[in-house]
Amino acid sequence: MHEAAPRHRYSLPAYVGAGGVATAAHYAVTIVAVEMFGVAPIAASAAGFATGATVKYWLNYSVAFRSNARHSSAMARFAVALAALMVLNTLLFAVFQRGLGLHYLVAQALTTILLIPPGYVIHRRWVFR
Repeated sequence: MHEAAPRHRYSLPAYVGAGGVATAAHYAVTIVAVEMFGVAPIAASAAGFATGATVKYWLNYSVAFRSNARHSSAMARFAVALAALMVLNTLLFAVFQRGLGLHYLVAQALTTILLIPPGYVIHRRWVFR
């Protein structure tokens, strides 16, 4: 029997928290790789991104959405969602930063906030259903 997804009052804050933890893991790996191991920044950021994505997948799968989906399906959907959200991130960031001339940190903060609702819906209804 398939359990119902957790209520939004639980899964939304857990989703946002998973994103925060994943972002912290991304930055930590990037910084440690550059500062302690002398890894080139682009390679370090790629390793950090992969680490953050892994952390986000596991936290969303097991905590935010308490998914029973097969990992093979959920991981494939997660990769597609991640790619789609990265495209949206890039487009929104470009509009705010280049189009409107906002400082890049303000542009990224606005972009991140605006991507929470669609990211949450995609992950809840499709990736981890």
